[in-house]
Amino acid sequence: MKRRGNILLKLPAILYGFGSWVRNAAFELNILPSVKPNIPTICVGNLSAGGTGKTPHIELLIRLLTPKYRVAVLTRGYGRVGKKPIIATEEDTARTIGDEPFQIKRKFPDVMVYVDANRRRALEIMDAMPAKIRPDVVLMDDGFQHRYVTPTFNILLTPFHLPYTQDDFLPYGNLRESKAGAVRADSIIVTNTPPDTKPIGIRNITMDLNTLDYQEIYFSRVLYEQVSPLFPDTAGSPPTEDTPVIAMAGIANPGSFFGEVERNFTEVLDELTYPDHYPYTAQDIEELTDLLTEESNSILITTEKDAMRLLGYENTIADELKHRIWYLPIQVYLSPKNTQRLLRRAERAIRDNTLHY
Repeated sequence: MKRRGNILLKLPAILYGFGSWVRNAAFELNILPSVKPNIPTICVGNLSAGGTGKTPHIELLIRLLTPKYRVAVLTRGYGRVGKKPIIATEEDTARTIGDEPFQIKRKFPDVMVYVDANRRRALEIMDAMPAKIRPDVVLMDDGFQHRYVTPTFNILLTPFHLPYTQDDFLPYGNLRESKAGAVRADSIIVTNTPPDTKPIGIRNITMDLNTLDYQEIYFSRVLYEQVSPLFPDTAGSPPTEDTPVIAMAGIANPGSFFGEVERNFTEVLDELTYPDHYPYTAQDIEELTDLLTEESNSILITTEKDAMRLLGYENTIADELKHRIWYLPIQVYLSPKNTQRLLRRAERAIRDNTLHY
């Protein structure tokens, strides 16, 4: 469905689009340089400003590739304090490296998570690492517009309910660059596909995207797992469906999360919404704990990404409240056939890049 923005924002959107066109033209004409890294690099990005689920798709690729390759994740670490390059350790937090890198490092402690807004510099440093730690493949998070690097394999994400073909430039719409930028994608994944989507719905989206001969298209959806305690050492029994719930989300598109909470719990007392990557303050935590104290039989359920930020307040939250804070993990699902297709395509790109160098 085409997005309807404030018509007053149309002019700045046109100006934004012109600026984006000039920048991309500079790369196409080699006025601005782009380098293809020696290390096979898989980029997961989008044309729009957030909300397509890049991190869960990065995690899917980690699961697919780590049995065979030494994988690193390269990310800018949005929302972190400081700008210096960091190779994440188990001592880092969402504050030092960003909530999404922290989530990845916490779930995959053996994976190198390199945090640096300058992707080309980071790739050069990783390429110079000793053979025993040098990555076999780098997953570059949100690098589709970082054109100073030419990835080995480009994966473009676009949401089912608002594909880039139906969107407009910022600030009238969500697009960071023209729809024509999709030609750089090797594969396109339509995200957040409803599980009850009929074949005709798949066909309509496919026809609308009008992919090129070299592009493969996939449809992914979100699978919600069982709620997990944020502080496992203090957790009691899992909540039941009639447990009163306060739901909280600071993500780009929280509707799906709130819907899942409502489907699984009969009494949702409140739904608290914050901006994406919202940096919770001490006052926010105080208000949250006051709310839990007031609703003494309730629990808090938040998103996995929000949970990573709340962990930074472990020493602030009262011990008697910690067992009442839970989060809802998610995974990206592709059909087994499409999972194998994507893996084969990625492995071919890795192999070809390795042979080239």
